[in-house]
Amino acid sequence: MARYLTIGAVLVAIGLSAALLLFPQPAPEDVSEPVKESQVQDPDLETAGLDEIGVRSARRSAVLNACERPEEKSADELMAEYEAQAESMLRVLGPSSDAEHLLVAGLIRWRKSPQEALALLGRAQAADPRNALIASQILELCLETDSCNHARPKMERNLIEADKANGMAWVTVARSRLGRADEAGALAALREAAAAPSMDDHFIDYLLLFERALAAASDLAPFERMVAAHGHGAAVFTAGLLIMQDCNERAPNSAEWRSVCLRLGERFEHSGRTIMAQGVGLGLQSKMYEFGGDTRAHQLAEERYRKFEEKWRALESRNSRALELQDATVIRQYLDVFAAADEFAAAEYLADEIEARLPELNERNSACPTP
Repeated sequence: MARYLTIGAVLVAIGLSAALLLFPQPAPEDVSEPVKESQVQDPDLETAGLDEIGVRSARRSAVLNACERPEEKSADELMAEYEAQAESMLRVLGPSSDAEHLLVAGLIRWRKSPQEALALLGRAQAADPRNALIASQILELCLETDSCNHARPKMERNLIEADKANGMAWVTVARSRLGRADEAGALAALREAAAAPSMDDHFIDYLLLFERALAAASDLAPFERMVAAHGHGAAVFTAGLLIMQDCNERAPNSAEWRSVCLRLGERFEHSGRTIMAQGVGLGLQSKMYEFGGDTRAHQLAEERYRKFEEKWRALESRNSRALELQDATVIRQYLDVFAAADEFAAAEYLADEIEARLPELNERNSACPTP
């Protein structure tokens, strides 16, 4: 279930209220009540178990979000569309022998049938043993499934073989080792993560994965297909960023954990390809300096975080009319910039296109009206 809670949990942990997702996403079947947005700001939640926070509509990025208007579809209507799209993808791609098709089918089945999802992902890995997304998702699923009988160390080795240069792969391995009480192994994995050449949570890869899947299994026009891919891609966001919870639990009483988590936070900040990863990196550094009693460094980290949030809020505002463009070429280029650079660069490209193509906003309509 943590895959659907990751975003809200990270928001609670670091207070990154700007990093919200435009689209509602499928809710876990066993979550009875959503967390209200006002609750996310409640400091009491920061002491709660992050995996216990039910976030039914964890929204990950406001880049493509437009102001809600009466004539637009409701969240329930959008959710029904996503469910229909998911069923179509499952029906078309599930019987395939192609590794990518089986990966998509497994991601779709994860919520309702973890065992079926694991079987589909196992078939996918047999077809493409070195696929980093498949190896990562198999390990993620086993971390969240009590009845998973696969050998965890073997899955960890498979992921490293598939994605060794990626620090996020090592972070996932670290969380797996912590889950089987191997703290020394977890620390070793986090040191590898901090030294890895890249730090990629593969979010853009999931967006492109679902865009291709929807092209194969639906008759959506290109613009609608790329927009829908954001909703489906965000629903499989990795739980690796919950390493912040592990750091916060152990670092107050361990200089070794503080040092490793501080280095990891620096890597997230400077090498993370998504706004969420960079925000987590800043939050990690702030916490580690606080735990270590370095008041000056803590203040500087907090200031960098404030500037980071201001930058993202400014982009969020500039992108508030993205869906009004109805331009598949612009959204395709947004995805291409994201894939080539990072989420900030893509958001800046999109903001420039909006300002060039849409009439200038006046003071009255420069922000979403209050309901």
